[in-house]
Amino acid sequence: MPVKNERMTCGRPCFSRSMKTLLLNLSMLLISSWLTSCSNQPDAPSLTLKSVEGTSIELNEQTPLTALFFFSVSNPVALGAFDRLPDKLDDTADAIAIAMHVDRPPNISIMQQRTLVPIVIDEANRITEAFGGIQLSPTLILVDKGKILLQQRGRLDYDAINTIIHKQQRAN
Repeated sequence: MPVKNERMTCGRPCFSRSMKTLLLNLSMLLISSWLTSCSNQPDAPSLTLKSVEGTSIELNEQTPLTALFFFSVSNPVALGAFDRLPDKLDDTADAIAIAMHVDRPPNISIMQQRTLVPIVIDEANRITEAFGGIQLSPTLILVDKGKILLQQRGRLDYDAINTIIHKQQRAN
């Protein structure tokens, strides 16, 4: 026959004051470390890029809020996202399109003529490797002052992207 627990009321265990304090402190420590780990944004690589039109673009800790859009002309989803980028992306963020190494420069030059978004050709795969070896197109990486705020692959959720842009603008 089980021994009756003196600390049981209504079928639930009762904790002593010191046990409650310990559990509360442990919970607060776990929540605090979770929030700290969530707020640590990875560093964006420092790079010097050259657009199709010959403009030099610096990515470093002084770079303002910028969306890096990696795409390939052979991917219809990426091309559609590329065409919608100027209309869908909040205009408070800068945008740079990065053509992946599989694309031919003449095709990218033609695309540059139909958009105001600067395009960079990643011929040597240097940029995609610097961002962790991006292989899926489209990929959008949102950076601000040397930190990566967001990375989306595949179909882009512009509402989520713009929410982060607005939040970051308020923080700056």
